[in-house]
Amino acid sequence: MNEEVISPPVNNQSILSLVFGILTILSFCTGLIPIPFTGFICFPASFLLGFLALIFGTISLDQIRRQNESGRPMAWIGIMAGGFIFMCMMCMVIAIAALFIFTPNSIPMPPFIQQFQL
Repeated sequence: MNEEVISPPVNNQSILSLVFGILTILSFCTGLIPIPFTGFICFPASFLLGFLALIFGTISLDQIRRQNESGRPMAWIGIMAGGFIFMCMMCMVIAIAALFIFTPNSIPMPPFIQQFQL
């Protein structure tokens, strides 16, 4: 009468994807705090953590499908959180690059940089 229900094991990469996704959101939001130099540390860290959350999430989804493991929601949460912040960071980089390329004279530059030409 006492039948035990055996649940499939949780995929380790899905746990890592969830953890990296949460750390991505925390580091991105910490970079927005108006404390000097937090952006220089937190934005590259959130870029890297978001990329790791995407990688581990996609690896875990493939392993979950092949090995019949659990952890699919954790993998998807990591992919969504990491992917969203990763795309936000990519848009910021593209916007800053476009600002320097298409309107170079609208940004006041120090005199030692003005003498250099691209």
